[in-house]
Amino acid sequence: MAKRKNPADLVSAAAKEATAVEVAKLRHDIAASRAREKKAIRAVIEAHNQVDTLLTIDIPKKPSRVFRDRQKSSTSPGVAVVVPASDWHVEETVFTERVNFKNRFDLSIATARIQRFYSKILEMIELQNHWAKVVEIWHPLLGDLLSGYIHEELLETNGCSPTEACIFLQDHICAGIDLLRKETKLPIILPCCVGNHGRTTMKKRIKTSTRNSYEWLLFKTLERFYAKDGKVRFDVADGYHNTQEIMGRKVRFHHGDGLRYMGGVGGISIPVNKSIAQWDKVDPADFDIFGHWHTFLAHYPKWVSCGCLMGYSEYSVEIKAEFQHPTQTFMVIDRRYGMTQATPIFLTKPNRS
Repeated sequence: MAKRKNPADLVSAAAKEATAVEVAKLRHDIAASRAREKKAIRAVIEAHNQVDTLLTIDIPKKPSRVFRDRQKSSTSPGVAVVVPASDWHVEETVFTERVNFKNRFDLSIATARIQRFYSKILEMIELQNHWAKVVEIWHPLLGDLLSGYIHEELLETNGCSPTEACIFLQDHICAGIDLLRKETKLPIILPCCVGNHGRTTMKKRIKTSTRNSYEWLLFKTLERFYAKDGKVRFDVADGYHNTQEIMGRKVRFHHGDGLRYMGGVGGISIPVNKSIAQWDKVDPADFDIFGHWHTFLAHYPKWVSCGCLMGYSEYSVEIKAEFQHPTQTFMVIDRRYGMTQATPIFLTKPNRS
C-alpha cells in the first residue's frame, strides 16, 4: 500500500515551486531590461557621434546656387498666333442616333461652336501674353466651311443651300473678326484656301477649282468688305497652296485634300510626310498647316493637321474614322524657335463612352 504524502509537505513543495517560477520571471525581466539599457546606450552614443560629425562640417552662410525668376525683356520681338478656321461644314446636319450618340450638329449648334471658338481665341491670347506678347493674329480660312451639294444625300439633309450657307458664314466670320479686332487691337491676316466641299461642280476640278467655288466667292466678298480696314488683310489663294511668311518662317497653308491617303495602320503621317517632301523639292517651307482630314495632329516641327468644327459624322462612322471631339486649332510661331505651340481648342463638353 503506497505511503500517503503529508499535506504539509505538499504545501511546502508547491510554495517552493511557485517561488522558483517567480525568481525565473524576475531574472528574465532583469536580463531584458539590461538588454534594452545597452541598446539605448548604443543609440545615444551613435547619436552623439553623428552630432560630432555634423559639427565638423563647414556649412556656408549662403547657398552656392540661387535661381531667380526670369525677367521679361522689353525688347522681345513677340510672337504670332495662328488660329485656322477649318472644316466647319456649317449647314450639314449630323443626326445623333446615327453616330452612336457621340455628336449632333445643325445650324444653331454651328453658331454656338463658332462663338465659342472666337471666345477661346481671346482667352488663349491672354494666357500667351504671360509668356511672350502676341503682336499679330493669323486667321487662315482653310476651306470646307460649308458642305455644299457634292454628295446627293446632302441635298436631302443640309440645313440650307450653299448660297444661304455663304451668307451665314459671312455673318459669323465678320462677327469673329470684329470681336478679335475690338478686344486685341492687333493686326489680323487671313490667308484663304478653298476646300473640296464648297465647289459648284460635282467633280473636283484642278485647273479651275477656285473659279468654281462658293468659298472663293465668299472670301473675295469678305476681302472687299474689309478693304479699307487697315487692321484686317485678306490674301485669297488662286491655286492650291497659300504660302506666307510669319515671324521669318515660311508657312504653307492648304486645305489638305491634295494629300493622298487611302487608309492604313500608320494614319495620315506617312503620306503627309511624302507629299510635303515632294513640295519642298519645288518650294521649301518651314511648316505646313492644313485641314480636310477632320483630325487634330501636331507633327512637330514640320506640320499640323487641324481639327473639325462639325465633329464626328455619319461619314466618319462609314469610313471607320477615329473619334475626335469637335475642335479648332491654336498655334504660336516664335521668330527664334519657330512653332512653339499647337493645341486643340475644344468646342463641346467631352462625350466619352
